[in-house]
Amino acid sequence: LIRLFAILFGLVSIYQLSYTFITNKLENDAEAYAVSQISEAEEDYVAKREALEASYLDSISKNTVLGFTSYEDAKTKELNKGLDLKGGINVTLQISVKDILKGLANNTKNPVFNKALADANEASTN
Repeated sequence: LIRLFAILFGLVSIYQLSYTFITNKLENDAEAYAVSQISEAEEDYVAKREALEASYLDSISKNTVLGFTSYEDAKTKELNKGLDLKGGINVTLQISVKDILKGLANNTKNPVFNKALADANEASTN
């Protein structure tokens, strides 16, 4: 019984991923077509390539792919990719040691502690 569910789960996963594979392939084909048609020497070639890619994808959106779907249908059924899979974003986290120490000391009013923090902060900026 467990094997049956594992096999069914695998088949459903492959079916769902097939839409993502189809859209990725067609979008890569559109990008290759645009690159072959518009050289980098042209002015504003990036915008022209994007427009040509969109036009290419629009022109094939209703065509049957692999006998069971179209690009338009596959695009609506593909799995959503998060930013980490699409190229991502870069995040820089800056930590203030001074604020951490104040928090760990429960925002103490101890003048010696606060003077030491102020001196350390001044020394780090110089």
